[in-house]
Amino acid sequence: MTIIDSHIHLFEKPYSDLFDNSHIKDSDKGELHLYEEYREKYRIEAAFVICYDEGHCPENSSYVETLMKKRKWVYSFGYARPGLRVFPNEAGESISRGHFGISCYLRSDDSAAWLHAAALAPVWDCIQDCKIPLSLTIWPHQCVELGKCLKKFPRLTVLINHMGRPHLENGKLDIKSYKNVLALSEFENVYVKLSGFYAFSGNGWSWPQRDLFSVLRLLQKNFGAGRLMFASDFAPVLEFNTYKQALELLRKGYAGFSENELKKIYYLNAKKIIMERQKL
Repeated sequence: MTIIDSHIHLFEKPYSDLFDNSHIKDSDKGELHLYEEYREKYRIEAAFVICYDEGHCPENSSYVETLMKKRKWVYSFGYARPGLRVFPNEAGESISRGHFGISCYLRSDDSAAWLHAAALAPVWDCIQDCKIPLSLTIWPHQCVELGKCLKKFPRLTVLINHMGRPHLENGKLDIKSYKNVLALSEFENVYVKLSGFYAFSGNGWSWPQRDLFSVLRLLQKNFGAGRLMFASDFAPVLEFNTYKQALELLRKGYAGFSENELKKIYYLNAKKIIMERQKL
């Protein structure tokens, strides 16, 4: 099966640098080379490279720009900070510099009211008219504000990162909070990336993370396979699981999707987003 990985990171200073026992080399011989080996081995046609201009790589968008010029498989999402004062300019810069989409990360204590502020209307109009996908890291309680934005701009293509950050308490999903994520299923251009299992499971190192299968079932029921996407979260996932484990979780670990559903999740849904963007 040909695959599109809808969420990876490629840092100029490898993520592995954060660990003292790293054996992965710097520069193009490091994580980039490793992922290109995975591409060949596992038939990965393309990847959505999600930029994050903070932490140990504050110029990540610029670095990924250099990669996308030489590697057609790279579909980059330029970084834009959340907030009414900074998002419009930074999103516009990402678009002007040729990024395929926009990457935005909300912290848990951020107000998300800016998402539906009247002053942002021209920005959302441009983004939805140009079919520019927004890769959004958001918490369940912030999805209420996102829903208000989508009621005004229902043609926005929004990719929710890491299943909308589900929270487990003693092995059980906080369903009251998570209903805010599920409510976004009313908007036909909202997709959910099935990634981050290692981060939200009670035993992130243990594969498969069965305590999150209830989340998969809810997403499957509410969004349908036509709006779910495989995402590995390379390279952070490698601290907990191998790439092959991340790749096989949905079809070998969970085993709750049909073959036709898996084709949509692993390839067709992401391909549709690419094709719609390229039509313009």
